[in-house]
Amino acid sequence: MLNLLTAERIKLFRSKKLWIVLSLLILLPIYQALNSKMSVHYGNELVQAIDTVINGATGILMMEKNGLTILLIISAFISFLIGEEFQNGTIRNALSLGRSRTHYYLSKFVVAALLTLFGVIIMTVLGMLSFSIVFGYGEVAEINNYFSYALKSFGTLYLLILANVSIYVMVSFLTKRSSVSLIWSFIYTIGTGFVPGIFQQTEHFKQVTYWFTESFMFYSDFANPTDIAKYPEMILVSLITIVLSSTIGILLFKRTDIK
Repeated sequence: MLNLLTAERIKLFRSKKLWIVLSLLILLPIYQALNSKMSVHYGNELVQAIDTVINGATGILMMEKNGLTILLIISAFISFLIGEEFQNGTIRNALSLGRSRTHYYLSKFVVAALLTLFGVIIMTVLGMLSFSIVFGYGEVAEINNYFSYALKSFGTLYLLILANVSIYVMVSFLTKRSSVSLIWSFIYTIGTGFVPGIFQQTEHFKQVTYWFTESFMFYSDFANPTDIAKYPEMILVSLITIVLSSTIGILLFKRTDIK
């Protein structure tokens, strides 16, 4: 497993895909801070419930503000990262050396998880700095212990994103082609992100939509005490999604013919 991760690290640092992903996540918060500044300059008022990030303190919610963008970027990265292994036949090199398929699958998941973590940390820090410079650090309304709130919010948001990462890894291993994986990952992301919005209007199906982690990301206000109280539920759904998708992905990958 360590040898596989070392090999992944070497390939990753030589890949343009890594730097493209990081560049996008770096530029995004800076652009948004400047864009918000221009919006205020022309007479608009930033509202936390709508704009999510309005000062340095709420910058901890950059993952919520950019949830869809992050998922689309990461899903594209994973689709090419794994799909190219099948298309170029390089996956045979590792398997021919006796590497476990489970370890191979998990090594890809770990790489995707670590890249996502590193990327969102950079984006969040830059978001907090950029919005602090433009609008001041400020505070989060109704939050007394900010440090505890920040840790819980960041960890919960990352787990919600990680649950989707596990889905993208599973889809990529099942489809074996970058283009096909990209299409299905985008369909999953858009579908589970926006279709639940329709069922949110119904009393009977509203709760069912929260078995999809994107429902929490897109339809919750992480600065609202009512939604903050749902953090344990968000974490539970995320962990269940990660375990189920990884188990299904590994089991089906073991039965896959590598041509």
